[in-house]
Parts: sequence; structure tokens; C-alpha cells
Amino acid sequence: MIEILQTYGMQLLIGGFPHTPLGGLALTVILAVSGLVLAMPVGLLMAVPLRSRFRPVKALAELIVFYIRSVPLLLHVLWVYFLMPAIIGVSFPPAITMLITLVLFNGAYISKIVVAGIDALPRGQTEAALSLGFGRVQTMRHIVLPQALRNMLPSLVSQLSLLIKETALGAAIGATEATQTFLDLADNLPGQAIQVYALLALAYFALCYPLLLIGRRLERRVGKAQKIATEPAS
Repeated sequence: MIEILQTYGMQLLIGGFPHTPLGGLALTVILAVSGLVLAMPVGLLMAVPLRSRFRPVKALAELIVFYIRSVPLLLHVLWVYFLMPAIIGVSFPPAITMLITLVLFNGAYISKIVVAGIDALPRGQTEAALSLGFGRVQTMRHIVLPQALRNMLPSLVSQLSLLIKETALGAAIGATEATQTFLDLADNLPGQAIQVYALLALAYFALCYPLLLIGRRLERRVGKAQKIATEPAS
């Protein structure tokens, strides 16, 4: 495996860049991080109708979110890749198609994380803000969301780990992310395919395991902060 890394390390890291579009592990990380950053506002927007007091709006939003979450991500990837050009007449490179799919798919998951983060806060804070003359939008923006986002951090870190693994489905449409790059190398080195696949597994482990540790640490911090906040003042 060391020989493979010495010979093909840069190819596995960035693909054929700059002669071809960026690929390899670099593309995987870019897709995952960009997907999470862009999915955040999408999730916040989806969370608004999920907390609506108007039941038809809330029911429709829950149905849409449930549909997105219940359909396999691979199917979403294929639909975006093949149907978008037919519907809007514009086709995107595989990497951009994968990013769009990741944003929509993870936005649905993040919307539930946002709702859970908001619902976990004591209702007294919202009532106190309203009694002080804050509007509902001001209360949500300045009081509720900052605290909810802090509570959401462990879940968002876990979501980033999932995003890293989800990018592997880009290989189905020809996106040259890590999985596709390693598969291409395994085809070129049939006698060393096992070593290449082992390197691929180690690469995903190296990317995801630190996030697991960070998520656990943040979860302990958030839990400790919540415990302190709920303790009666002496």
C-alpha cells in the first residue's frame, strides 16, 4: 500500500487536476463541506413551515420532508442527473449534480434537526421575549436560533460525517470523487485491487473518525451547558 501511495498519492488526492476537473479525496471533502454549508439555509427554510400553526402548511411540509428522507439518496441522484436537463433544459457536470442532490437531501434532515433544537429550548424564553416587546421574528432570530444552533452542533458534525460517505454515490453518475478515483485505480492495478480498496476504506475512516470524536465532545459540552442552565440558582 505504501508503494501505491508513493506512486499514485497525488492522483488519489486530487484526481487528474489540473488537466482534468478536480477529483479524488479533495473533491469528496469539498462536496461534503459545501453540501453541509448550503444545506443549512435550506434546512432552516424547510423548518419554518414544519413549525407553522397552519395545519395544511405543516402537513404539506412534513409530507415533502418525509418523502425526501424516505427515498434512497441514489434515486435522488439519478433523478436530478437525468430529469433536470429534461425539465429545465440545462445539464450540470456530475460533481455539481451531486452537490445539488446533497443539499436538497441533507436540507430535509437538517430541517428536522432545527425543529428538534428549537423544541428543546424552554418555552419560557420565548414567552419572556414576547412579553418584553420582541416580535416573533426578532425572538426567533436573536434568542431562539442562536441557542438552537449551539444545541444542533453535535448533530451537524454527525451530518458532515454522513455527507462524506454519501459523496461515494457520485460514482454512479461519473463524479470523480474518492470512490470513483480509487475504483479507476483498482481497474488499472488489478493485481493490487485489495490494497486499493483497503486504502479507500482507510481514507474514509481517516475523514470520519475525527468527526465522530468532535461530535462526542460537543455533545458532552452541550449537555453540560444545558444541565447548568436548568439548575436552580442558589
